[in-house]
Amino acid sequence: MDKTEQKIMDAAIKVFARKGYDGATTRKIAEAAGVNEVTLFRKFQSKENILRAVITRNREVILKTLDSVLQIEKEEDIKTSLHTLGRSLLEVMRERVNIMVILIAEGRRDPEVAVILESVIKIIVVRISEYFETQLKNGKIRNINPRTASLTFLSYICHMSQLRGVISEDILSNPEEEFDGFIDIFLNGILNAEDN
Repeated sequence: MDKTEQKIMDAAIKVFARKGYDGATTRKIAEAAGVNEVTLFRKFQSKENILRAVITRNREVILKTLDSVLQIEKEEDIKTSLHTLGRSLLEVMRERVNIMVILIAEGRRDPEVAVILESVIKIIVVRISEYFETQLKNGKIRNINPRTASLTFLSYICHMSQLRGVISEDILSNPEEEFDGFIDIFLNGILNAEDN
């Protein structure tokens, strides 16, 4: 991929995330990239092709990144492992928030995009579920459904990464503290120990 194609794709990510596929135009993408619209068409032929290129390229990057992030240390204590994993996933999502917005929004419109989004989510859910299964077998956690625990954990990560920058600081004033609170609630629940 040459520099011009990369500039167009970077601009397209921002425009698609802000305007959605239907609201984005090749003219807006070209302007954001600082290129002529003719150049955009010469490189990609259509808005649909730009979207496909953006999604395909970023899917590979996300999967590679997730592969290293999802190496959960099974010997560490659970709180440390989940804290490290959660922070790493939040960072990946923060770095790729525009791509995630595009995948979610366009996944509703385009079945092919939905398949790509599902493949990314599935990898995360399976790996975290495997971690919880191991902890369950080792007697470290109570008898829960590992998949449900995985989905619950991932739901917080996904929602917080998407809400950051959208909701006011009144609600999310200290993300670090909020995350620590989530880990505590996730691991210990909300009931007092004597009420369990």
